[in-house]
Amino acid sequence: MNKKKKIKILTPSLFLLYMTTAIAQTPIQDKAVVAQQERMVFKQWDEDRFLPGPKRFLGIPTNSNWFLTWALHPDYPDLDRRPLSTSGEQTQRLGLAAAMKISSDYYKQQADTVKNMALREMKRISGALSGSDPLYLLYYKKELDPLENIETHAFQNSATEVKEYMLQNGAYDWYLERMKSLEERYGFAKTQDMERGQRMLMYHRILLDLRKLQSNWEYKLALSQKMLAFRESMKKRQNGNGQLLEQADQQEEILSGILQRRIILR
Repeated sequence: MNKKKKIKILTPSLFLLYMTTAIAQTPIQDKAVVAQQERMVFKQWDEDRFLPGPKRFLGIPTNSNWFLTWALHPDYPDLDRRPLSTSGEQTQRLGLAAAMKISSDYYKQQADTVKNMALREMKRISGALSGSDPLYLLYYKKELDPLENIETHAFQNSATEVKEYMLQNGAYDWYLERMKSLEERYGFAKTQDMERGQRMLMYHRILLDLRKLQSNWEYKLALSQKMLAFRESMKKRQNGNGQLLEQADQQEEILSGILQRRIILR
């Protein structure tokens, strides 16, 4: 290949290389801009790094670029403008955020304390949770169980004849009326909001009244059983002897009346 052909081939390549170099951006390293960026972001506020420098001669600035940049802001180098400096805006915001977090944590702790106290107080006096009281579960629930089912406990160990007799003479109505009254008091003690000690006292008073009433009721049942046994013995004597003497008959009627009055009135 001769010299002319080589020149023809290289000429377009050189022209393209020149055009590429001419079009590409040339990076500019401005020391003043770099120093300002370093000051504001991560480095110290160094007064000797404020570029361009004044280039003083006999104490007089001679650099025109310094006049154009810093002459209108003579106090700027003396003030630390970094956001993360000791007195910077971002530092103040972070400090304020930390103080607000401490304050909010304190108020949250106080609110949680008040909440826990309120929950404990509600558990202590709430009637809805009275059934979970340990003393009630261990003792009073079992002792006051007759008030939960009055009809079942009324004639639990009694014969059918005794039950019919008590229904006829009105003694059962008397017992049922007083048991319903105790049942109402018992329901009030379980459901109303009150102090635990006051609730236990109400349970105990109801229990004492219940025991007194049950003792009276058992006495009536025993008298009724005796009354029915007495009637049965009278029938047997009448069937065996044909006729009772008038005096014996009167004594038996008097005794029967006494037993009936004790059953009804006691």
